[in-house]
Amino acid sequence: MTKETIVDTAISLFQERGYNNVTVMDICNACSITKPTFYNYVSGKESLIIKIYDNIISKLLKNTYQLFSLESSYQQLLSIFSILIEETQKYGADLFSQLFIANLNENRYSFALRDSLTQLCLSIIQKGQANGEFLNPYDATLLYQTIAHLFTGYETVWCINKGESHFKKDFFASLELVLLVEEKQKNLYLQFL
Repeated sequence: MTKETIVDTAISLFQERGYNNVTVMDICNACSITKPTFYNYVSGKESLIIKIYDNIISKLLKNTYQLFSLESSYQQLLSIFSILIEETQKYGADLFSQLFIANLNENRYSFALRDSLTQLCLSIIQKGQANGEFLNPYDATLLYQTIAHLFTGYETVWCINKGESHFKKDFFASLELVLLVEEKQKNLYLQFL
């Protein structure tokens, strides 16, 4: 038995039944382990979901080579955030709601900016500003922080609405406004919906 097996099994159960409907004993039974074995690997049910974002970002960063095939900086950003949104939606609003709750109870830094993703997006924003795709002249770091917090805001609304909001469409429309995307690329985000 490994911690990864326990985490993967628990997340599958959470997605299938809902986080609050799965007990530690359910996870133990699904893994064929005892509670002491469970607690040897993890501190509790909440700790199983804390690293979800890390998993999503790690998966995204493994495939950054795909960004090079895209024509513009704007398409690259749309691709990155499209993957983030799709991966978030795969986990479901229930699980992400629990992740927000866990971080409200004690900051577990699940929603902190990750250096690797930040650096990637900063370089794309700077390139987009330099070649005239993004007309917003503000510092790329400030723009990225605004975009990242905007993302979390739309993600929160999506959770509150139990997955029944237009997370991707609404976020992309706001991304376009924040960056002041050049006229010829406006509404390009519709291709990513």
